[in-house]
Amino acid sequence: MLPEIKARYYAKAVGCYFGRAGSDGDGNVQVFIPFEIIDGEFHGERITYAGTFGEGKSTGFTLDALKNCGWYGDDLSELDELDQAAAERLLPSIVELSCDMDTYNDETRLKVKWVNKPGGQRMTKHALGGADLKAFAAQMRGTIRSMGGAARAAAPRQTTTPSRPTTPPHPNAPGVDKDIPF
Repeated sequence: MLPEIKARYYAKAVGCYFGRAGSDGDGNVQVFIPFEIIDGEFHGERITYAGTFGEGKSTGFTLDALKNCGWYGDDLSELDELDQAAAERLLPSIVELSCDMDTYNDETRLKVKWVNKPGGQRMTKHALGGADLKAFAAQMRGTIRSMGGAARAAAPRQTTTPSRPTTPPHPNAPGVDKDIPF
């Protein structure tokens, strides 16, 4: 049995099949990818990812999951009813599953939220570095300076708590407990 916590697991696809959501099968098309965990305490356990081909970003996320599994085809029907041997051939990549607890119909269980490339939990789709990052930094320099960023960066960092002023506060300043006659 899988743990009831947010977790990440390295896994490999061991199958694939399709279906439709909805009580009457009239909803969005979904792909189901059973994974076998290949490391750690739960090595050998299985958990299934359900990806949806719907409106909004769901189709893109689902196609990304398939790509992260190593599929580079363009005909989804080749993935239907894959057994473990076919999954090893068409979905060969090791992935990192991001799992979280999910409650549906009053039943709580561990659910695959994301299928990432190993180490792919960074919050970016396309890394920026080297000459591209330098060019972007140069482009942003004026904006940063106009917002006072260069002045803040040049100012020494304060490492201690500032002391209270030695002059007495104004009698009407917040926090002064003086009787004000009116």
